[in-house]
Amino acid sequence: MKRNDLKMFTHISSFIALAMMIVLPLFLIPTISGNHVVPIIRPLLLLTFLLSVFGIPLSIVSMFSKENLAKRMIVLMINGLPLGILVYGLMMEFIDEFLRTAP
Repeated sequence: MKRNDLKMFTHISSFIALAMMIVLPLFLIPTISGNHVVPIIRPLLLLTFLLSVFGIPLSIVSMFSKENLAKRMIVLMINGLPLGILVYGLMMEFIDEFLRTAP
């Protein structure tokens, strides 16, 4: 593919990042208002998380396009954010479990 044709990957990954930025604040609603809206938001959060995981390879491929570099970098960071938070949480859980001093 030519470098100009790779703009398609940038557009798709930017739409995924935009959806992530819109849906991620919805995660805070159940903690503020109780558990009334959780059944509605939980599948939406799972879908956007899976889309962002799918968007990471698209963002990496779009790094070779001739699109604006700042746009490509921001989209890559936003798409990598949910996976990074998950890895951070698992790492902290591991550290807490195995490096805690025994009573």
